[in-house]
Amino acid sequence: MTIVRSTIAGGVEQGWVELKRFFVSHSSADKALALELKSHLDDDAWVDLHEIDVGDLLLEQISSGIENATDFALLWSAASAQSRWVQFELHMAFIRWMEDSAIAIRVIRLDETPVPLYLRPFLQARGANDASTIAASLVRGAPAPRARRTFLNRNKEIEQIEEALYSERIRALFVCGLPGIGKRSLARESLLRLTVGTNASHTVALGPGTAESELNLLVASALGVPAAPEGAEFESVMSNTLERIRDFANSGGIWVFEGAEHLLTEEGHLGRILRPIIDDSLSRDGYSKLLLFTSRRRPRLDPAQRHVDSIFIDGLRPAHAVVLLRNLDAIGEEPTLAEVAKQLDGHPLALEVIAPRLPMSPTALIEQRHAIATDLVDPAAIAPNTWQLLEILALADGPLSGQNIADLLEIDPEELREAIAEASHYALVMYDPNGHLSLHPLVRDYFFRSFRARDDHQERTSRVANVMSSVVASLEPGDAQYAPTLLAAVKVLGLAGRFDEARELRRGLTGTLLQTATELYHEKRYAEALPFIDEAITGVEEVDKEALQLKVKTLAYLGQVDEARALGDRLVARYSQDAAVLRDRGRVAYIERDWDGAIEFYQRAIPHRHRPAQLWSDIAQARMRAGNWSGAAAAARTAIDQGGDTPWTLDLYAESLEKLGDLEEAELIITRAVEREPTNANYRHRLGRIAQRRGNHKLAIEQFTRSGALDPNHFQSRLSLASMHADAGSLDEAQRELDAATVSPGVPAGVSQNVQAKIRLLQGDVEAAHDAISVALKDRRDAANLALAVQVWIMRAEMGKVGKGQARAQVKVLSSELDDLGELQSVLELSRQFPEYFGA
Repeated sequence: MTIVRSTIAGGVEQGWVELKRFFVSHSSADKALALELKSHLDDDAWVDLHEIDVGDLLLEQISSGIENATDFALLWSAASAQSRWVQFELHMAFIRWMEDSAIAIRVIRLDETPVPLYLRPFLQARGANDASTIAASLVRGAPAPRARRTFLNRNKEIEQIEEALYSERIRALFVCGLPGIGKRSLARESLLRLTVGTNASHTVALGPGTAESELNLLVASALGVPAAPEGAEFESVMSNTLERIRDFANSGGIWVFEGAEHLLTEEGHLGRILRPIIDDSLSRDGYSKLLLFTSRRRPRLDPAQRHVDSIFIDGLRPAHAVVLLRNLDAIGEEPTLAEVAKQLDGHPLALEVIAPRLPMSPTALIEQRHAIATDLVDPAAIAPNTWQLLEILALADGPLSGQNIADLLEIDPEELREAIAEASHYALVMYDPNGHLSLHPLVRDYFFRSFRARDDHQERTSRVANVMSSVVASLEPGDAQYAPTLLAAVKVLGLAGRFDEARELRRGLTGTLLQTATELYHEKRYAEALPFIDEAITGVEEVDKEALQLKVKTLAYLGQVDEARALGDRLVARYSQDAAVLRDRGRVAYIERDWDGAIEFYQRAIPHRHRPAQLWSDIAQARMRAGNWSGAAAAARTAIDQGGDTPWTLDLYAESLEKLGDLEEAELIITRAVEREPTNANYRHRLGRIAQRRGNHKLAIEQFTRSGALDPNHFQSRLSLASMHADAGSLDEAQRELDAATVSPGVPAGVSQNVQAKIRLLQGDVEAAHDAISVALKDRRDAANLALAVQVWIMRAEMGKVGKGQARAQVKVLSSELDDLGELQSVLELSRQFPEYFGA
């Protein structure tokens, strides 16, 4: 081992000096390189090189060296891979990293010895055998470990950013692209190449909860200066923020705002926070004038906004995509890898996810494309500890130490290391600049939904809230981690239902309060959401609009329809041409079951929406509830033709076509929905039901089975399977499926007892069949139950259990009901087989 202490200059404005102390772990075979590395660090360093034989090595010396180090540098080679002492040092360093991220782990790969999975997130350099190169990599930048992500040829895009940087016209540039396409990597790499100095740029991560106060905290945190006073007026807060941004830019700095899609309006225009930031840049005459934004959505710019520009990032070209796959140790010949890259459109994150799984067949690759587009990873392939780790990171969405995470998961350091290694293997986690684990934004929502599906998610949320609160209490307001930790803690406390504690952490965080309310709303915890909404309302009209819209829907779902309607009408009067306001007012009418009123508001919103496909889907849904199936089909078709062919809209269209009897087209449409979202149990169930009606029993059984596997509580598919098995004579299998279905909550007796009656009838137990269908009819007198009841009465008479006259009278009553429903044809075959029961 080598212990090196080095002084690294920090930012001039902050006036700080960072003391770095390196613990260099190496095998005896690499000692010469370690000595040379020492000499390259000597100019600014105090060096204590311990050249100790194994027999003289003391645990205390290793422990003390690691305890006092800021950086643990591992010279990885064939020799160190075999060294027990290197492994011992590494384990001690990992435990310290886990405790509070107080040490940065850096791995320098000297030769081609494979790096273990759990070390890959810390890999800083590969093929490095030159001491000066290693020294440079160790002393530059911040000491925190960062996820290694290979940056491949983006010269064209970097040139566009460079042109914008030196343009007299452009003051703001949006780097846009799909999630995971590499927007942030491109922005950071561009600035590394185009700027000089560790403080040439500052990055601020925006989110759905970023409002004026939150932005002020984040900007102040990036600069290491005090934020605006708590409780300050919004104009004062925004003025303070603009001043901070302006001062740094005037000194030559560049601001990078990541996730700017959250600050665009629903229609894609610059929102209330973006507008003043960009407009303020026009007043600057400094050399560096560029504001850089990354966004999943491309902004819609007015002709007058000539000072704002945008570029859109496509996937990597095949040649570069293949290089990325090679760097990720993908197995396969170049033509095969090129085809993989083509299938995945050169999407960098998709390539990272797929690389460890190669080679695979073309069919498997197509299935993986669906998985990457929806879930990104098969839940069955991820260990439980890893899955829970990802859920905790999705919930907290803020700095947590390794020890915090291990405590929450109730696992030991070795189990945590294995979980981190597996998550890294699937390219699902990364390190923020301060060395804390975080989820890739592309998968955060997925794992957050997974977490919310847990029965004990509220209890777990409260535990995370306790940890986040204690972390906030341990930080000083000037700490770089204070702002993101505070914002995350407020949100998690809110999700835990602890409104008062969330509010008391810091007042005025309207964006975070509204984000929390929105999450509670989506969880259908409307009563808990309402106080957060009210706390987020400021009395400033432009600031309050979104909160008031959410309040309208929340009140409606709470049953306070009169208040919801009145507030919605006030918003419509104020924002008569705002599509979102009109749509929300339509939602209130929909909740009231006023289908015509809902449709009216949706139609009024259409002229004011740039892409109105979603509104046509809303109209289709309302028409379906009103029983207007032809109108629903026409609206859904319009939505699809206008580019709104989402799986949900395709499902609406397929259901309408099914009701209209166009089963062939319905099957084609719902198949598209299944292909787009293969893990949706409802879509597979509908495909199975339509296939069953078309006589394709093999496809129907396949889809019902898959639907039940995806969602064990999807009793409809199990009931359908039971019915099909009964029709096929597999009565034992039918009974097993029925029993499995009835343990699920909410199974309607009108359906389950219909299937039970069918099974008993086929078993010849007509009295048990009669009992079952009687229960079914009490729940619902629909065509399926009425038709089966007719059959049961006839069979009871035929077997001498009741008189034929009694049966004839019951058949007459039941047939009359079927005629009223327009379903008399459902007993047509019975009337031909047993005409004596259907006589006048």
